Amino acid sequence: MNDKNIIFHVEGGIGKNIMATAVAAAIKKKHPDRDIITIGSWPAIWFNNPNVERFYQLGNTPYIFEDYIRDKDTLIFKQEPYHHHGYINKKVHCIQAWCELLGVDYNGEKPEMYLTHSESEQARMQFGSSDKPIFLIQTNGGAMTADRAPMSWVRDAPLPNVLKMIEPFFEDYNLVQIRTEHQPGFENMSWVSSPNVRELIALIKWSSKRLFIDSFAQHAAMALDKKSTVLWPMDNVKALGYEHFHDNIVTNVTLKKTHLIDSYLGDLDISGQPHMCPFKDDDIFDIEKVVKSLKRQKDTKFPKSLMSMAPPPQQQQGCGPGQPCPPQGMPQQGMMPPQQGFGGQPQGIPMPQQQQPVLQPEVLEAT
Repeated sequence: MNDKNIIFHVEGGIGKNIMATAVAAAIKKKHPDRDIITIGSWPAIWFNNPNVERFYQLGNTPYIFEDYIRDKDTLIFKQEPYHHHGYINKKVHCIQAWCELLGVDYNGEKPEMYLTHSESEQARMQFGSSDKPIFLIQTNGGAMTADRAPMSWVRDAPLPNVLKMIEPFFEDYNLVQIRTEHQPGFENMSWVSSPNVRELIALIKWSSKRLFIDSFAQHAAMALDKKSTVLWPMDNVKALGYEHFHDNIVTNVTLKKTHLIDSYLGDLDISGQPHMCPFKDDDIFDIEKVVKSLKRQKDTKFPKSLMSMAPPPQQQQGCGPGQPCPPQGMPQQGMMPPQQGFGGQPQGIPMPQQQQPVLQPEVLEAT
């Protein structure tokens, strides 16, 4: 065991943990002789990451002081990038702000995800049953619970507006929405949530079209080099987006001071308090601009040999555009119970657990 360590403390949800992988890469470049021990809420994001020696779940850190700190040359990296002045003023990206707080150089490091061949193939089998390419959509983010408003106008995209964006693709694409049971959904559209977030991230790898908001999916797409169309109700691209990679589409709304009554260390509360909302209706994005952006994304083809192997994704019914779907009952037999959602707190309906066919050694890489 190395006597020279770094304890890297990461608080927050999936997206923030994905951003933290870029920070870990920068840390390792400056301290190559030290082992990085990461503590956070989402271990799955860190699996197979070559920059990290160990990962501990927050609240479950037995003997970490004895093993890595006592009488050792250990650095403690626990800083909150959301409190960095440059991030607050939207002048620097969260990753750069984090690096500056930790005293490490930022040289454009980007998020990293290390999926195994098996994980990639499992996602391809589960969602490759259709001869249509996959169109992934994420319209809502954060930890959504039954007692919380289903919509945050600060970062969520209005479903009626999104419906107009995706209508041209109904015929030729298999549309799948990423959401939890408490978040709004489209009627008769497949939707996925999983206790294993790596399955969802692997699905991003095999998707052909991607329409996201500022949530974990856009960070995962960056890590997988999958250019996406990202909607921003409020312009926070500089601080949380990827300006020279994704196609970031922002509304043209200018906030007045009357909308900032509840602001603190930032212009807006991410939960999207209704009395602060500046929008007159749901038509807040340029539909034509979004459609053109989506059409520029290249399709990812599935091997024909796998198309008949995969069960179709879970279908959920009874929810219309702009309306939250009713909570689901007990999980069906063969499904895991509700687990982690997409923010900082656990929740969500998992994807069905299916027995997988044996794959041939030859595989086709996603492009």
